[in-house]
Amino acid sequence: MRVDLSKIEKHPDAANLLLRLDFEKDIKQILVFLKDLGIEDNQLGTYLTKNYAIFSEDLENLKTRVAYLQSKNFSKAHIAQMVRNAPFLLSFSVERLDNRLGFFQKELELSVKKTRDLIVRLPRLLTGSLEPVKENMKVYRLELGFKHNEIQHMITQVPKMLTANKRKLTEIFDYVHNVMSIPHHLIVRFPQVFNTRLFKIKERHLFLTYLGRAQYDPTKLNYISLDKLVSVPDEIFCEEIAKASVQDFEKFLKTL
Repeated sequence: MRVDLSKIEKHPDAANLLLRLDFEKDIKQILVFLKDLGIEDNQLGTYLTKNYAIFSEDLENLKTRVAYLQSKNFSKAHIAQMVRNAPFLLSFSVERLDNRLGFFQKELELSVKKTRDLIVRLPRLLTGSLEPVKENMKVYRLELGFKHNEIQHMITQVPKMLTANKRKLTEIFDYVHNVMSIPHHLIVRFPQVFNTRLFKIKERHLFLTYLGRAQYDPTKLNYISLDKLVSVPDEIFCEEIAKASVQDFEKFLKTL
């Protein structure tokens, strides 16, 4: 299984738990359950290193939690994916899971399907703290000035925006909106910009400004979208957008 014992040993209660367990009665049935769920042999070690405490869970409780997720139309493949990406998911009660799903559906005013899709893509929303989520929702609305439907669109495209670092969000928005003069509705079209490193945005914008090509208005000629600005590798950025060589770009960066 390749369980990383060095990581488990850092938890003082881990050794006591594992010593108390009976392989046939406790460990084997949980392993069979996880494999039936869709956790592959080569994934078990990583999973158990993070959540060895699952061996202390009652098997029927685990099955009940899976049944609950299935009742909410999460497919077996999606549940396996969610458990892999959020190892503590099945350690939470049905009541907790239900409250969390209800929170996101109500707070974000999403349809049942969009809520489900959001959770599949970022299952840690069910297990992590809600404080960063609540804080970021306020930031988007009150500090950055996005409308509710714009926030809905962005988080369904980029779920990590719900848990992203507040300082990073505000710094990127400040630069893109106030320095590059890109309006809200164009940022909404490409919310992946919030997943980009700020220095990358700055470097490329300053290079385009130096070349006289920093044109982000879609109603004018030679329009450059945020998508093209940040999502392509340097070679394509230089050749297709900046119309310059990578060497020219590298020389320019040395002047910053």
